Amino acid sequence: MKCTALIVTFNRLEKLKKSVRETVKAGFSSIVIVNNGSSDGTREWLSSLSEPGITIL
Repeated sequence: MKCTALIVTFNRLEKLKKSVRETVKAGFSSIVIVNNGSSDGTREWLSSLSEPGITIL
């Protein structure tokens, strides 16, 4: 069964890193990350991700 994980974040970069790592390990078929205008480096970190199946909004 295919299942998509949705992660919404705002200025929680360290928690986001852990959440993404654990979500990838969990085996979801795709992950959608919504950044709500973070100013803590989240945007830059998200743009560096190279995991297949991750969509950033």
